[in-house]
Amino acid sequence: MKGAERVRDLSESVIRQMTRKAKKHGAINLSQGYPEYPTHPFLIEEAKKAINSGLNQYSVTWGIEELRKKIAEKLSDFNDLEYDPEYEITVTCGSSEAIMSTILGLVEEDDEVLIYQPFYENYVPAVSMASGRPKFTTIDKDLKIDPEEIKENVDENTKAMILNTPHNPTGKVFQKDELNFIRDICIDEDILLITDEIYEKIIYAGEHISPASLKGLRERTVTIGGFSKVYSVTGWRVGYVASPKELMKPIRKAHDYTTVCAPTPFQKASLKALALPDDYYEEVLDYYRKGRDIVYEELKKTKMEPLMPEGAYYMLANIEKYGMDDKELADHLVKEKGVATVPGTSFFDCGGEDIVRFCFSQDIDTLHEAMERIRG
Repeated sequence: MKGAERVRDLSESVIRQMTRKAKKHGAINLSQGYPEYPTHPFLIEEAKKAINSGLNQYSVTWGIEELRKKIAEKLSDFNDLEYDPEYEITVTCGSSEAIMSTILGLVEEDDEVLIYQPFYENYVPAVSMASGRPKFTTIDKDLKIDPEEIKENVDENTKAMILNTPHNPTGKVFQKDELNFIRDICIDEDILLITDEIYEKIIYAGEHISPASLKGLRERTVTIGGFSKVYSVTGWRVGYVASPKELMKPIRKAHDYTTVCAPTPFQKASLKALALPDDYYEEVLDYYRKGRDIVYEELKKTKMEPLMPEGAYYMLANIEKYGMDDKELADHLVKEKGVATVPGTSFFDCGGEDIVRFCFSQDIDTLHEAMERIRG
């Protein structure tokens, strides 16, 4: 099946479907990752200033120079990574476009790409649109990976592996022993590593380690990040890619012909985000931790069995005791209880019928109301 045929064969985003159902039924939307932590007023003012000052046209395709330099500084300070902002950093139209441009630029027809399931639903369509072939390995319910399964799914046709840490939807934070194993596999089998680190500042247990910082991985790793989640600006569409120059060349070509550039005034405002003090991140983390604890404790009072996440702001819950599959229960919750979730099968190539996903990035009062509706 060629790329165009694969695109036509793709299913519509289940998450966006559930958002529309939430609006239709007047439900609280715990399906899509809308962060309700207030956008910092400094960022809003900076965006207004940028617009009012006339920064309303295309920027340099790779992103405004000042922002690329600041991203390089942030990567050095926080991620222990060194990149040349002139050739090795590209500002993208959100991390979703960063993922798409990376895969379009690096994956060729029939290349295999290993994906950890449950997965963020954009990964598989991106591989299919590049005419690649997704393969899968599973994170189990104890947030463990299976080294033997990973080895079995890697062969001479494997071009790349996509790694999301902290992980959506499980909340897993990959730790050093696991990342060292992944590094060894990538080096031994000559595999590229694409890392999605959009939730790197939202970690409750463990620590964030950028895989490219491990010895031997930088030259074969593409690191993806962005501003949407931790700064509550999902509508700004500002993300970035960092990689060695030779990998960046085809990524930049895909980026150029896909979106030209990220929104200029929001690129400018993102500079202010990188200047926020450390206590901002502490407050954000405390906010989401409270939401996590509320949803976890309240779901335990139902027939569901929630899985405590280590990072990000999503929670999976086992629903086997309800006698319904994931789609049936998700429909029941949105129509009868007024709460939208995501059916688990949307995160799996095969499986997920026994789980649904909750997003707890909403306001604390909203989460209390949602849990009351479910228990009612």
